[in-house]
Formats: sequence, C-alpha cells, structure tokens
Amino acid sequence: MIPSVPPDGDARTEAERHIVEHSLGEAARIGRLSRIREFVLGAQDGLLVPLGVVTGMAAAHPARSLIIVAGLAEAVAGAISMGGGSYLASQAEEQLYRSEIASEGREIDEFPERETAELAVVLEREGLPRQQAESVARGLAANANVFLRTKVQKELGLSPDAGGAALGDAAVVGVTYLGAAIVPLWPYFFFTLNLALTISLTCTLLALFAVGIAKGRVTRLSLLRSGLQVLIVGAASAGVGYAIGHLVTTLA
Repeated sequence: MIPSVPPDGDARTEAERHIVEHSLGEAARIGRLSRIREFVLGAQDGLLVPLGVVTGMAAAHPARSLIIVAGLAEAVAGAISMGGGSYLASQAEEQLYRSEIASEGREIDEFPERETAELAVVLEREGLPRQQAESVARGLAANANVFLRTKVQKELGLSPDAGGAALGDAAVVGVTYLGAAIVPLWPYFFFTLNLALTISLTCTLLALFAVGIAKGRVTRLSLLRSGLQVLIVGAASAGVGYAIGHLVTTLA
C-alpha cells in the first residue's frame, strides 16, 4: 500500500542512497549487456563468413597461400565493414533521438499548456485519476528539464540519456570480428590442406556453439538451443562454401 504521508528523514535518506546505488548499478549492467551484444554479433559473423570463404577455397584445392591471403583479406575487410556499419547505424539512431528530443523541447516552449495537458492524459491512461494526473503534470511542468525528460520517456518512449556509445560499439564489433576470423584461418598456416580443413571446421563449429551459448545467456533463452542454432547455421555456411568451391573446380 502506498503511504499517504511524506517519508520521514531516515526513510528519505535511505531512499536516496538506494536510488543512487541502484541507478549506477543498473546503468553499468545495461552498458555491459550492450557490449556483450556487440561482442556476440562480431564473433558470430567473424566465425561464419571467413569459415565459408576458407572452406570454399579449400574445396577448390588451391595453394595454401591463396587460402591464407583470401582469409586474411576477408577478415580485414569484414572487420572494417562490420565496425563501420555498426558506427554509422548507431550514429544515425543517436541523431534521430536527439532530433526527436529537440522537437519535443520546441513544442513545450511553443505550446506549454497543450503539452502539459498531453502529459496529464498519458498519466491518466496509465491509471492515475484525472484530477491527480493533471496535478502531477502541472507539478512536473514547473521544472523545464524534468518536464522534458518525462515527456521524452512517457510519450516518445526514449531515454533522454541514451547515446554516446557508437564509437565503442563499433570498436567492439570490429575487433571481435577480426579476432574471431582467426579461428577458421589459423590451421592453414601450420597443416596440410586436408588436415587444416578438418581442424578449421572443428574449431570453428565449437567456437560457434560457444558463441550461441553466450548469445543465449544475453537473451535469456535456452543455452543448448541457442548454441545448436548458431552451430547449425555455421555448419550450413561451411557446407555451402565447400559445395560452391567443389562445383567451381568441377566445372573448370
């Protein structure tokens, strides 16, 4: 039951301490989850795409040096493409958010009464009695910054503090992609073609299964199911790559 009287000094102090600690902890946790998402994205693609490339090349039975050159070229190009794409996408999203927030701020400046009434309607739809919703809306409107933040959250569904992670996300995706691409490629540096192909497939499929498990942890899905899904996609990628390489060699 919600208390009808303001909290006493001790309760308020405890509440302020809890909010600060909780907010900082949640912000850090969400930041870590975002980075894990980018890590999984980069690792999954960094394993899948080079696997298809080197497996297809191996099926054509060229010199190992050609497979290595093709794999390295794809790894570098893929890392740049993935990192750059992530940066541009995140930057575009952040620009859209800033534009929407700025637009909402202008509407508040030009039509304060209408915007206050809109917030009251939103609060009423969320369950507050009409009179209380109007009172809360007017109270929030008395502080321009609080009013804008509340409007952005309630009406636009955006976080006023979102953004600023585009470069970090891009770096995680790009570096992870490049690192993951080494897994299907490294055996070709040390072993004969057929043995390298076997080791490459085994290591990469195991790595994909591990990435699937990590993905399942982030999304809170079945770890086994998530691991198998990524593993199956990787096996299909390798199979298609090998079939294409073998077909091209046969036709040639």
